[in-house]
Amino acid sequence: MREYLFYSKESLDFPVDESIDVVTDLADTTGRRYLVANKPDAHAEVHAPEIDYYLSHTEDPISDRIRRVKSLYDIRSTIFDGAQHFDYIQPVGKRIVIIAREDRRALAQDLQADGFTAIWIDTDLVTDLHGHIGSLALSLRSIEGKEALETDQLLWYDAPDFALRYSGVYDPEALGESTALETVRAHRGQYHYKNFLAYDNTICQYHERLTDVCGKCEEVCPTTAILKIDDERHLQFDPVNCHGCGGCVSVCPSGALDYTQMPMDTFEEVSGFFDDTVALLLPEQLDLATLDVPLAPGVLPLAIPGQKFLSEVHLLTLLQKSGHPVIFYSDVLSKGTGDAITILNEIFERKYHTKAIHYCQTPDELLSAMERIAPIPEARFGMETYGMKKREVFTHRLAHLVGEEDLGIVTTGEHIHYGTVTVNEAACTLCLACVGACNAGALTAHPEDNTLRLNASMCTDCGYCEYVCPEANCLTVHHDELHLQPDYFKQVVLAQDELFACVECGKEFATVKAIEKIAAMMAPRFGNDEARIRSLYCCPDCKPKVMLKEHLRTAYSGVSHG
Repeated sequence: MREYLFYSKESLDFPVDESIDVVTDLADTTGRRYLVANKPDAHAEVHAPEIDYYLSHTEDPISDRIRRVKSLYDIRSTIFDGAQHFDYIQPVGKRIVIIAREDRRALAQDLQADGFTAIWIDTDLVTDLHGHIGSLALSLRSIEGKEALETDQLLWYDAPDFALRYSGVYDPEALGESTALETVRAHRGQYHYKNFLAYDNTICQYHERLTDVCGKCEEVCPTTAILKIDDERHLQFDPVNCHGCGGCVSVCPSGALDYTQMPMDTFEEVSGFFDDTVALLLPEQLDLATLDVPLAPGVLPLAIPGQKFLSEVHLLTLLQKSGHPVIFYSDVLSKGTGDAITILNEIFERKYHTKAIHYCQTPDELLSAMERIAPIPEARFGMETYGMKKREVFTHRLAHLVGEEDLGIVTTGEHIHYGTVTVNEAACTLCLACVGACNAGALTAHPEDNTLRLNASMCTDCGYCEYVCPEANCLTVHHDELHLQPDYFKQVVLAQDELFACVECGKEFATVKAIEKIAAMMAPRFGNDEARIRSLYCCPDCKPKVMLKEHLRTAYSGVSHG
């Protein structure tokens, strides 16, 4: 396989990198296959229409065009190589259920004549639905002894919103009957899908928690690709129902979800191509042939899959790698990306007195944004982030931006949360339940000096530490506060205590406050039993020895040894 192909019936008026084959007739490529090409009819793994858009609309000088055309090919190659998704097939049989209030037996007969097994049922008989295309299950009010019905696809007239969240369900009223029937026929036999998500349950804010402190991914999912199993506190993923929009990734607070079509490490690598360049983010599915907006000098398009996956980490990475504002042109803005843009714009206004992200929905807005952008060279910052989690990357990048300044507190939004924690040290026994609860690494224990410490910038604001803390009026989470101050990005001591030494063997085994608390609770219950009271101050090894010694002393007291 060769690397890159540029095809145009008219020859280029400037030279390109030797890795790019330039042809004016596709017949010249017979027998060759390429990785990236600018035209869909070329034999290539990846079609990159942004190359033609750039060349036909850029105002860059020739020297920059030569360099940036090569970058556009390299960007697509990097995304292709870094993708972690795979192609799968879901078998789809010939069963179709038509759901409608009006009699649709005639349609069922037409579908049967077309080779389907089709039946019509009245809408009022349906009580529930689950599954996915090729394996849909309807719950019904009892009819002829049947309370369930399995099918491969559904034609549901005037379908409720919940039903349309499942793959294989089509509403002829909304799509038009001919389109719905074409879709059903097209999916007969097999349905192709990908695994768009990578999941790390070790840092998930929902997984196996004692209470529900997160679940944003399920909340924003437009389908049933993510479901919360509350009795187990597990997330259930159904990749067949997943559209690959990536909205769940943008709101995941810890980075437990990553987008396999463009993982965070790949996005970081791609951002490196925008050094001293303005990134114009464009959804892959956008028809660039309909976009007739000139590209200002220094603006380079970046076609992204799944336009909803962008988080504050993606955008800040691109801002700091480029040293320029970012332009995002799309008719859809996910909840997480919207919050991220709001947060970063406020931060950049405070630090650099300029806008960070220009979100545009119309060609006029896009043109206006390109006329107003100016470099932010002082924002440039490079760092090695491979293998780092989402919060770590954002913490290091934002800490560099803040520096030694106090830029105040930014209130975070409905879908992206940052917070901080305070502890009443007098009430804290250093039981470390909060440390065990925090899988984001914000709260940590330090045995070298017996301290509980907090790096507030790592806090996901989930509140689970407050839930598990056994002490009253001890630990408090302050929600939706992003402090733009140097100490926010450093470990600070929340509580500290001395270790208590066993009164029998001298081994240190607990904190002084913990022993004092237990003794204050239990000693009154032991009355004048000195051995039991003494055991409260003993390590686990010595405690039974003290009690056994007292038992033997009592048992043999008064026994004569003559």
